[in-house]
Amino acid sequence: MFNRILVPVDGSKGALKALEKSAALQLLTGAELYVLCVFKHHSLLEASLSMVRPDRLEIPDDALKAYATEIAVQAKSHAMELGVPAEKLRAFVKGGRPSRTIVRFARKRECDLIMIGAQGTNGDKSLLLGSVAQRVAGSAHCPVMVV
Repeated sequence: MFNRILVPVDGSKGALKALEKSAALQLLTGAELYVLCVFKHHSLLEASLSMVRPDRLEIPDDALKAYATEIAVQAKSHAMELGVPAEKLRAFVKGGRPSRTIVRFARKRECDLIMIGAQGTNGDKSLLLGSVAQRVAGSAHCPVMVV
């Protein structure tokens, strides 16, 4: 049925629901489960235009990458608590535009399914579907399950 399931996480309730559903599906199928946290990359130009003048211009990316790593590690731990075997579970952190990075990652890793939360941390609660989930669903090479 499924060999590789990708679940993007961002620390939101929607991502947690998607992680829990993907863990349950992993237990049924024995698929590999990939947890991916994407942080928005800031160019040096964006960092230099900031009102805050850090000593090092790469600080925004460093801080965002550290936060994304923490989210990915927590998600991996939670998936293991839900019964996903460690040998079937991998966590990744990537920088870039979230929707594009998720789709590229899924294609490169030959994922059969992307399970994504309907609303992420940037979501407008009045919308049924967040922009990242919508873009992923519209451009992925594989099925996308929106939770």
